[in-house]
Amino acid sequence: MLLGALLLASTVVHAQYAWIDERGVRHFSDQPPPTSTPASKILKAPRGAQPATEAVPAAPVAGTPAPAAMPAAPASPAKAAQSLAEREADYQKRRAQAQEDEKKAAVAKKQADDRRANCAAALRDKTQLASGRRLRTQQNIVMTEADKAREQANVERVLNDCKAPAAP
Repeated sequence: MLLGALLLASTVVHAQYAWIDERGVRHFSDQPPPTSTPASKILKAPRGAQPATEAVPAAPVAGTPAPAAMPAAPASPAKAAQSLAEREADYQKRRAQAQEDEKKAAVAKKQADDRRANCAAALRDKTQLASGRRLRTQQNIVMTEADKAREQANVERVLNDCKAPAAP
């Protein structure tokens, strides 16, 4: 009979709770944690123990994530299917938006690359125009001083655009 009493008492002794309080301190006890302790902070509870009613803590601990709310289960299969269809539609919408954003980013990158290439070409042209050498046009005609002045004005205009920030 004494052995039976010891076996009964041993199961009560093993009923241990472990939780982390609002200051981040870990507690071990055979008593349940305070009701202000959220369920996400309870690390261990004995089998069959009823969870205490959860209260909102007065001051959350900085750096600890807030417990995520569990979504409510749909009331009927029709609502579940509708919810699934809505989620699929939302996914497709996000996917289309992401593809559109990628296209816009690709166009913006190409424009930036083209702008850089134009600026580099304008710098090369400016260097050639300032060299004082005889230059020829694409039709293999020697450029006059007036042609050089017009070309210099065009190069300066392009270089001024290179200094300005790119339009979004």
